Parts: sequence; structure tokens; C-alpha cells
Amino acid sequence: MASAEAWVYSVQHAQKPWGTFVDERIRYKTLFEPGADLHENFDEIIIPLEGRYWVKSGNWSRTLVPGEATFIPRNTPHDSGKASNLVGTHFLVLLFNPELNVLKPSDVGGILLPAGTLSWLKGVFRFLRNSPNSAGMHALLSFPEFFRSLDKTAKLPADESHPDPVVAQIIKLLEVTDTPSLEEMAIEVGLSPFHLQKRFKLALGFSPLQYANAWKIDLIADELKKGNTLSLVDLATEFGFNDQKHFRDLFQRRFGVAPSAYRKNPPPQKSKSK
Repeated sequence: MASAEAWVYSVQHAQKPWGTFVDERIRYKTLFEPGADLHENFDEIIIPLEGRYWVKSGNWSRTLVPGEATFIPRNTPHDSGKASNLVGTHFLVLLFNPELNVLKPSDVGGILLPAGTLSWLKGVFRFLRNSPNSAGMHALLSFPEFFRSLDKTAKLPADESHPDPVVAQIIKLLEVTDTPSLEEMAIEVGLSPFHLQKRFKLALGFSPLQYANAWKIDLIADELKKGNTLSLVDLATEFGFNDQKHFRDLFQRRFGVAPSAYRKNPPPQKSKSK
């Protein structure tokens, strides 16, 4: 579950349907969540702005990172979904009218976007959020020509980052207050500690220990928001942090404030959605 915000823009140009553009930001941790899809009437481009996003079409699959995009021409069956992200994700889904000829059937796959594209797209959609009017929409008019110009860009290779049932098993082992050692988890999943760590980091982008610490820090933050009256020392100890300085450093790095300040002024509760 995660707090989400989405801005959807349905655009017409010259009195014709032109495209639909989704700008979605999910705050806090997201876990891998795939979904099969097929768009008969739209060419689709998915671009992560922050965090990671998994896409699969045929034999090609990849967990995209900022600076990469995937092209999915109309009538192309595909799976896509939010990848596991410790601090949430922010991504664009751009759906174009096929009459614009933005994509060709051969375009399916991922590409590395030209330098500066990510900053430009962030600026365009930030402007749209603040000015959802004809002036803001005007910035979208260059999109078809720009993305058509990328049709000869070399495709990114596939990876095996998601789905990975072994990584899912490791995540379950990590989501406990008494974090198991690499050696204990390695025995459980039948890998060496080295290969367990490598496989986990390939799939999620961070180490098992980073994941475990973030999971516990999130739970402690939730307890503080609920008004838990335990002292910070006792609360941290309850979740396996015996080094108080380490706990404070991790908390501040994740939330930008010390746990004592967070307790005094927690962020408002946000509505939850998948």
C-alpha cells in the first residue's frame, strides 16, 4: 500500500483526440506489482522519473531506471508494473493516438533517453501541474516529433530483475524486527551469501541490510504517527536498533528530520491506495 498522487491529461489537437498523459507519484515504499495489458488504440511510452519501473514484452523485460524509457507500440501485449522502491516512485505513462505515428511495431523495447530529456520532461509536467490550461498543454505539442526521432536509438538489453521468486522470499525473511544474517538467509534460499547479496541488489537496487533498515524505520515512523508513547530508545530497541546514534542517522536520512522532531510534528496521515 502506498500514498499516491496522479495527474491525468487528455489532450485534443485540431479537434481530434491526441493522447492521454499520466503523471503519477507514489510516496513511500512500493513492492513489485505487475499487471498484464494491451492497448489497441494507443502507442505507449513509460518513463520513470524517480525510482524504478518494470516492463516485459515477449522475451524482453527490464527494470527501467530514470533516464530510460520503454516503447510499447499499439496491439503489443505486455506486462508492466511498479518495481520495488524503498522511497516510492514517480513515472510517466504517455499514450499517443496511433494516427500520430509516434511508434512503429519494431520499436518495442527499452531505450536510453538523450541527455537532458529527463530534466525537460520533469519541467514540462511540473508546469502542467501548476498550469493545467492551454498554455501548459502547448508544451506537449513537441512530444510526437521528439519521440519519433528516437526510433533508431539502440535498444537496451533485457535483464532478469523482476519477477524473481527468490528475491520475494528474501524480502519475507527480512521483514522481521530481528534481521537475519546473510548466512542464515543464504541457507534458507539455497544461495551463497555473496550470490544472495548480488541477486538482491540486481533486482532491487539496494542491499538486504538497506532494505531491512528502511522497513524497520518505516514501521517506527508509523508508530510515532499513531502516537506511540514508548521512549525513542525503547521503541528503537524493540525494532532491533541497539545503537541509538545509528538509528537516529538512519531515520534522519530517510525522513529528513530527527525522530524526536518527527514525533512532535508528524506529517498528516495520507489516504492509501494500491
